[in-house]
Amino acid sequence: MPEGSARGPNIRDIESLRIERPASSPPKRRLVPAAIALAVAAVIAAGGYAVYTRTFGRPLPVQIAVATVRAGGQPGVLLTGSGYVVTQHKYIVIGTKILGQIVEEPIEEGQHVRRGDLLARIDDRDYQAQLQQAIATRDLAAANVRLREAQAARTRELFHNQAMSRDQLDIAENALAVAEAELKRSQGAIDYARFNVGQCVIASPIDGIVLHKYRELGDTINYGGDVQAGGGATDIVQLADTTDMRTEVDINEADIAKVTMGQPAAVIPDAYPDKSFAAFVAKIYPEADRQKGTVKVEVKLRDPDLRIIKPEMSAKVTFMAVEGRPNSMRASAPLVIVPKKAIVTEGAASAVWVVRDDAAYRIAITTGREFQDGIEVRSGLAGGELVIVEPPADLKAGSRVTTTAP
Repeated sequence: MPEGSARGPNIRDIESLRIERPASSPPKRRLVPAAIALAVAAVIAAGGYAVYTRTFGRPLPVQIAVATVRAGGQPGVLLTGSGYVVTQHKYIVIGTKILGQIVEEPIEEGQHVRRGDLLARIDDRDYQAQLQQAIATRDLAAANVRLREAQAARTRELFHNQAMSRDQLDIAENALAVAEAELKRSQGAIDYARFNVGQCVIASPIDGIVLHKYRELGDTINYGGDVQAGGGATDIVQLADTTDMRTEVDINEADIAKVTMGQPAAVIPDAYPDKSFAAFVAKIYPEADRQKGTVKVEVKLRDPDLRIIKPEMSAKVTFMAVEGRPNSMRASAPLVIVPKKAIVTEGAASAVWVVRDDAAYRIAITTGREFQDGIEVRSGLAGGELVIVEPPADLKAGSRVTTTAP
């Protein structure tokens, strides 16, 4: 056996069996900080994107409407004016003819009432007592009439038998006539007492709305008592008839020839500029106001919404053109109509903002006639476009938007 085999394996042989690691492989300790850094960067990027989308990158919310195409021949606006909402019978003051304390008053200003609804009740105990006294007096008079009738009948029979004189017969018949007159007077007292009792219950004679209460629960009605401003000594409440709501407007004398009975109109309350109510001319006053140079006209609302329309509200009245009149302003070509609030004006120029592919673009237009439901666009739009209603002031061409219906 060789000498080296006796001493064990050679050191060189052992070194040849060692596995060397590549020099380019980094230690595991360096991978952990790098992974953490990448995760933090991803979180920051996601947060920044979220902030961007919620602020600078967020699309502007806008309301849109469709530019409608309408057949020609529709009546245009002929005349406009401002006035106030009234009722056909103006205002009705309800009161009583008797005195007493109010013990019930189930109404408040602004409340709608129907015909026959209770407005107030007056303490009627003394009037009920007067009625009972009148009934008792009537019963007494009726009994006296029966007695006088019997006495007159006997006297008349004795007179025919020549047992009574003519003078005695005349006295008996006169007593009967006096008793009958007393009965009639007592019956009249009963009617008067019942009227007073009926006056203790004040009911609404119309369908209307309560405008003013001149009295409150517990007030005593008397001719020398205090009453709220505008009411008389026995007035209790003021009502407005809501079955015939109208708008009263003053028209210049130079324009009154354009207004005719039955002419269509539209009423737009100043408090609700987006609400329009169909109406027609119901009354043209026969006398002009010399100082103002105007003629008063009333238009009746066809279907008023009593939740919106209230007496004395200010409103704009638009008188529509009538077919066949020379100034009717009718056309036969199709019309493109957009809402009034969609039009942006700068000096004499007009434009609208339209939405295409979720982006806003400004388009110059030429406007025409004004209608009840919008403005005519004579050039710039073909119809069917989505126009922005009340465009935001910071809107720019190409701005991303999200749309909602108005």
